[in-house]
Amino acid sequence: MIVVTTAVVTLLNQTMKLKNQIKSLLKYVLLAPSGYNSQPWKFKLGDDSLEILPDYDRARINTDPDYREFFMSLGAAAANLQVSADHFGLAYEKSYRLDNQKNDYAIIFKFSKENIPPTYSPLFSAIKTRHTNRFPYENINISKNILADLKKIPHRDSIELNLITRPGDITSFSKLIRKSILAWHRNQLMVEELETWLRDDLEISKDGLPTSVLSLYKLGINAKYFLLKDDPDLVNRSLHHQNLAKNAPALGLISTKSDTVEDLFSAGEFFELFFLTLAAHGLTLDFFNHPLTMNKTRQETAKAFSSHFLSQLLFRFGSPTIIPPRTPRRPLRDLIIS
Repeated sequence: MIVVTTAVVTLLNQTMKLKNQIKSLLKYVLLAPSGYNSQPWKFKLGDDSLEILPDYDRARINTDPDYREFFMSLGAAAANLQVSADHFGLAYEKSYRLDNQKNDYAIIFKFSKENIPPTYSPLFSAIKTRHTNRFPYENINISKNILADLKKIPHRDSIELNLITRPGDITSFSKLIRKSILAWHRNQLMVEELETWLRDDLEISKDGLPTSVLSLYKLGINAKYFLLKDDPDLVNRSLHHQNLAKNAPALGLISTKSDTVEDLFSAGEFFELFFLTLAAHGLTLDFFNHPLTMNKTRQETAKAFSSHFLSQLLFRFGSPTIIPPRTPRRPLRDLIIS
């Protein structure tokens, strides 16, 4: 006969309660941004822990060959987890698993059964409103108070934030963006990979980028398209992105001291806190990562920002003119592993 004491039952109930609390946070973690909305993560849920793991099947080997955006996406998911755990008063310790020999990486959260006072932060509400916005922005300068809030976001010494708000500097930099887009779209492998992530119908999609929001169509891939220097569609597309950059109130660049997984995790966490801070102020952003995909223009980007660090994320930000629908998310049941 097995005798179960009251203390054992209480401990089991506490364990199950904590595990369910951790699981409930994942609905916020899922809303993190990722390159091409690829959502390259899995979650290992324990009784008192959660590991954010890379899903290599969702890597973009041509447009993100060094896995920079890939690992930063995991860092962004971790930032959402931290903000959510703080909001609900769940104590935790965060660590990284960084095994380069086994290619084994994870962001690990170990939770405590002892609750702490909940921390109210506008960043928590911003998790649901944060959204990449590829439409033009209002011609309104970013206030000094908002810029000050952005610069006060804590980050490691290995992370660097550079902001450009002077119109003349933004105009000069928009030319580099146009140049890189012209070069990027003449790389057949990159465009083919982009095509695999374009989605025509958001209602039935679980991931990827909506063609309507991007003003793109399913690209007809053929060698001649990429060799035509003056292809009118490509020229118009590059000018469109140049104008989006030129007319933006501000440009931002997040850089790291190295391209290690640890620095990329940290950069992703910082970026999501930056993005949530923008959203809390009613602002949004859009990426210009074409220059960072190729070594030459990546170096030119760092030089334009007078940075000695490695460029990781380039974006514009401002007040939205149109609020597009949210990009879809994969169901949680497909992401949790035992």
